[in-house]
Amino acid sequence: MTGFLKALLLVLCLRPEWVKSQQKTSGQQVKQSSPSLTVQEGGISILNCDYENDMFDYFAWYKKYPDNSPTLLISVRSNVDKREDGRLTVFLNKSGKHFSLHITASQPEDTAVYLCAAG
Repeated sequence: MTGFLKALLLVLCLRPEWVKSQQKTSGQQVKQSSPSLTVQEGGISILNCDYENDMFDYFAWYKKYPDNSPTLLISVRSNVDKREDGRLTVFLNKSGKHFSLHITASQPEDTAVYLCAAG
């Protein structure tokens, strides 16, 4: 059983089509890279998001399990370039119009859909 756990891979899914559907109503553009991510258990997961509007001052990551609504994981305001909360860290690069979510020591329960948002 131990060998099985060591070989377990996690799939962290991004859903760019959800973000695109939100763009239509807001007129703003937020774009996630990579539609999916495979990470070995215990590894570091890095999810990326780019945006276009210089006026955005709030950046958030959400986690969604099937048949549930998205729940806020972590967010950061534009006056801070990094925020940590347990295994989660969000990095903000205002000049590059980019923010990312880093999940350390990835676990099977991290397998979900991750969504980025900015406003």
